[in-house]
Amino acid sequence: MVLKKLLRLPAKSRTSLPARRSTWESRDEMTKFGAIGVFGRANAGKSTLVNGLVGERVSIVSKRPQTTRKRILGILTVDECQMVFCDTPGLHAVKNKLDAYMHEEIMSTVKGLQSGMYLVDLSEPMPEEDQNYLAQLNPESGMPLFLVLNKADLVDDAAIARIREQYAGFYKFDRIFITAAAKDEGLKEVLAALIQVTPEGPFAFDIDDYTSLSEREIVEETVREAALQRYYQEVPHSIAVQVEEFKERENGKTFVEATIYVEKENHKKIIVGKGGDGIKVLGQIARQRLNELLGRDIFLQLWIKVRANWRRDEKWIERLGYRKSI
Repeated sequence: MVLKKLLRLPAKSRTSLPARRSTWESRDEMTKFGAIGVFGRANAGKSTLVNGLVGERVSIVSKRPQTTRKRILGILTVDECQMVFCDTPGLHAVKNKLDAYMHEEIMSTVKGLQSGMYLVDLSEPMPEEDQNYLAQLNPESGMPLFLVLNKADLVDDAAIARIREQYAGFYKFDRIFITAAAKDEGLKEVLAALIQVTPEGPFAFDIDDYTSLSEREIVEETVREAALQRYYQEVPHSIAVQVEEFKERENGKTFVEATIYVEKENHKKIIVGKGGDGIKVLGQIARQRLNELLGRDIFLQLWIKVRANWRRDEKWIERLGYRKSI
C-alpha cells in the first residue's frame, strides 16, 4: 500500500468500523508488531501527530491544552508491520482527581512499550516540566525514544537549532525529527524510523482496524471535540460526554442519545444557547462527523446536565469512563 495514501486516507472512505478477527497467527510471512507511546506536554500536537500517522481522526483535537483524556489507540498496518499508537494525556500540573488519573495514565502507558516519541512544541521554550518528565523515563530501559520537534512551520531555523540542542543535551534520544504534523510535513521520516525499530511479532488487530475505540466511545469523543472547538473561549475543560443509548432502528438509521456534563450552570446556558440554538448547531456538527466516521446515518439526540465539581469526584470519573481499560 502506498505510504502517501496511508497518511491521507479520508475518513469517509470507510463504510463501517471493521470487525476484529484473529487470523494473523496462521500467517507464513514474518510480521512485526509494536506499541508506541506518544508523550509530551499538553497541546504539543500529539493528537494531530497520531491522526496524521494513522490517516484517520482517532484522537480528539482542539486548540485547548489537556484535551486527550483516555489512552486512545491509533492502529496502523504497513505491509508486514503493525503499530499501535498510545496517545497519552498531555503533561500538566495535577490540580484535581481527574488530573491525577491522567498522570497515572501517562506512567502506566510506559509499561509494555516497544518504542516512544517525545513531542515538543517548537513555538514554546523548553519548560522545567519537560525536564522533570524526561527524568522519569529511564534511558537504560532499552526502549528507543525519538524526539519529535513539532510545529516547525511556526519558527525559524535558528530557534529549531537552539531547542534541538537543549533537548539533546538533557536526554539521549535515539533519533531527532523535525515535523509540522498539522501539514503532514516530516511524518514519512518518523514513520519509516518507527517501522525500523518495531520488533518481530504477530499482529494483534485486523489490517483494516485503525482504532480500538468502540462506536460509543467514538461518539463521546466526537461530541466532546465539537463542544471544545465550538466553545473554545467560553467553556473550560469541564466537559464530559456519556452515551445513554445506542440503538439500530428499522429505517437503517442509528439512534444515539448522549448527555453532555458541565460543572457550572452558566456553562450549560452557553452551550444550550438562545432558544436551544447552540446545542442544536453542536449536534449538527457532531452528527456530520459521526456519519463520516461510522459510515452510516446517525440520529443524534443531545442533552446537557450540570454536575458540580465532577472532576474532583472519583466515582463520577469512573462513571464517565476515564478509568476503563481500552
